[in-house]
Amino acid sequence: MPTHVLWQADVADFSAWLTVFQQDAANRKAAGIVDLNVWSDPDRENHAIALFAIVDKDKARAFFDSEELAMHMERDGITNVTVKLLKPE
Repeated sequence: MPTHVLWQADVADFSAWLTVFQQDAANRKAAGIVDLNVWSDPDRENHAIALFAIVDKDKARAFFDSEELAMHMERDGITNVTVKLLKPE
């Protein structure tokens, strides 16, 4: 059974972020990350939430911890990022 990751962040512009997020799907897939759902928070404008299934924990962890992703998020105005690993019981 895959592990899941709950990702949340404040983004400069939700629509612009969503476009870039969708264009980056192949990179997540290559890291063993399966997109399950994306939400905007109705109580916090420009707050993005995503749920992923993780096929390969080590590859996914390397992806989320990568300097390349950190630079990408900084450049695109993504702040207050939380990545929560959820394990099934």
